[in-house]
Amino acid sequence: MKFDRDLFISYAHIDNESLTDGQDGWVSMFHRGLEIRLAQLRGEKPRIWRDQKLQGNDDFSDTILEQFPNLALLVSILSPRYVKSTWCLRELENFAQSAEAKGGLKIGDKARIFKVIKTYLPRDKHPQALDRLLGYEFFDIDDAGRPREFSRLYGADSEHKFWAKLEDLAYDIQKTLDLLEALPETDGPAVVPGPLAAQP
Repeated sequence: MKFDRDLFISYAHIDNESLTDGQDGWVSMFHRGLEIRLAQLRGEKPRIWRDQKLQGNDDFSDTILEQFPNLALLVSILSPRYVKSTWCLRELENFAQSAEAKGGLKIGDKARIFKVIKTYLPRDKHPQALDRLLGYEFFDIDDAGRPREFSRLYGADSEHKFWAKLEDLAYDIQKTLDLLEALPETDGPAVVPGPLAAQP
């Protein structure tokens, strides 16, 4: 099954604001690292998209929604702001609808939505479309019970954990793209023979 774009990164813009001058934001670093690692795993540059310029008064439907029927996968970067953003939740909902209409939202046990948890959020706050996914946690809970995001700002160990988790994500995305590419062109949910491991 063919798509025009491999991946859309859905995120709240406040989560890409840098805490220090002259540094890329968290989402920008995530995007760049994922793009490079996927290119190395797949042997070709992935077609990754995120909206970097859209503002609240732009025409959402013309700019984003028209892309979703030809989009293979969605990465949602979950945070407290994400779940309060009507914009982000619309992206999530509309991709789910488009995916269900082309190939299905799941390929066997593999979901076409990847939940990246940037900032700790209680499970009962996760959007319904993401609730059943374990996701990829880009944070630890320290000895005092406080969540600590994976970032170079917090030292070498935290940065190492960021890249290790991104490696897990890139590998799972690569496997899911391979599954999608192997499917015949058809409308509706895909049927994949044989057992598949569940996506984290």
